[in-house]
Amino acid sequence: MWESIMKLIRKIKRKEEQPSNSKEAAKERLHLVLMQDRANVSADFLELMKQEIIEVIKKYIDVDEESIDVRLTNKENGDGTKGAPALYANIPILNIKDEVRQQSKTNTNKKEENKQEKIETKIEENKEEKTQLENEQKQENKTNSEHEEVVKIQTSEESGQE
Repeated sequence: MWESIMKLIRKIKRKEEQPSNSKEAAKERLHLVLMQDRANVSADFLELMKQEIIEVIKKYIDVDEESIDVRLTNKENGDGTKGAPALYANIPILNIKDEVRQQSKTNTNKKEENKQEKIETKIEENKEEKTQLENEQKQENKTNSEHEEVVKIQTSEESGQE
């Protein structure tokens, strides 16, 4: 177990500055081991998780695998005390893959097209509704005119009878 933890520490720290003396290095290694123990995470599990994270990220971007730094640290609370363990990953990006860029552009274009189609559909629906309202208004005006004509006829008949 200790050998695998030491192997992990060496892998993680290969690109970082090494502490100035062996006491500091031992203290830092012990700190990492304690954090892994508190999080109930073995070194092998952490390495496996790191590799899976890298594989997922590599689907979308090119990364500098030699410079990747994944570590388990303690998150600081607002009052300055050490809180729960946290996984931090520093993954240098070399390039975003062209397929991802093209897919992103395609998705953006599709979204814009869908938005435009929705707008056009709404415009057509509004035109139809306007036409229907205009027809209803014409019908109502016609009905009102007919009613006024009937009222005029009745009024003239009543005045003729007197």
